Amino acid sequence: MFDIQFILLGFIQGITEFLPISSSAHLVITSEIFNWNDQGINFDVAVHFGTLLAVVFYLRKIIYNILVDVKFHITTNKSKQNFLYLKIIISTLPAILTGFFIYNNIIVFLRNVELIAYSCILFGIILYLVDRNSKFKKNWDTLSFKEAIIIGIFQCFAFIPGASRAGVTITASRLLGFSRESSAIYSFILSIPIIFSSSVLVSIEYYSQATSTLELSKIIVPALVSFFTALLSIKFMILLVKKTSYNFFVIYRILLGIVLLTWIYI
Repeated sequence: MFDIQFILLGFIQGITEFLPISSSAHLVITSEIFNWNDQGINFDVAVHFGTLLAVVFYLRKIIYNILVDVKFHITTNKSKQNFLYLKIIISTLPAILTGFFIYNNIIVFLRNVELIAYSCILFGIILYLVDRNSKFKKNWDTLSFKEAIIIGIFQCFAFIPGASRAGVTITASRLLGFSRESSAIYSFILSIPIIFSSSVLVSIEYYSQATSTLELSKIIVPALVSFFTALLSIKFMILLVKKTSYNFFVIYRILLGIVLLTWIYI
């Protein structure tokens, strides 16, 4: 029988990874509610792999075109996409460097429910204000190098518990005038190198542990659960922002923050 902990956390990881509500915050909160111990590196590798496959599958046509342009640039020194892949790299580097420092130095201090509560509320309000006042509807593939740098800097705020990587990148994109759908898509694109990098880090840690044992049930089940739920979550996100604003997520974040603060202080 599979441990319900791994199924539930895999479900939560998949649902929340690409929404602007912070997946890491929900994993911490769930573990606190049920008083679960750390689920281990097996689980981390599995759910990251599942969500990575989901976003790659959803964006497969975009990824293919980007890879074709990389090859075209290498062979001709030109780009049909205005060097879009270089801009993606620029948007990613600040977060990878910041994440590497945090992972090796202060990650143990980030599982703070009170900080998550305040962060959910604060970054939710910022997203609301930016989304409401953004009047432009630029497409994500028209991104400039300057805009790529700004989004990359914003992405570093994702390491604040509860801020949400998707949330801060979407906020930055909306601030720069990109449409709601384009902001979501670019956030999905940026998640690929970030998730891949974090997977590499935890995999290195896994193989560095002499006592590590491979438990297939703790790899396959969470990976499958996170894959399918992440895919549904991505589709839900796009359908929602095509029709309305990000207010649904803003309201959820604020209510979650209030519930957590009530839980802490009462």
